[in-house]
Amino acid sequence: MADAAAQSSRPAVCPHCGKEFEAELLVGASGAGFKCPHCRLFVPADRAGEPDDA
Repeated sequence: MADAAAQSSRPAVCPHCGKEFEAELLVGASGAGFKCPHCRLFVPADRAGEPDDA
């Protein structure tokens, strides 16, 4: 099961606070995305930038 979590975890940049983080992809009623550990904002997967994009 750890392999499945590692596959869904990826680096991202929060468009709100601009900080880099690595998180698992969350899928729910509001769509797929990540929860920023810094500002706690839910970031839709298509809005989460790659660390090189910042």
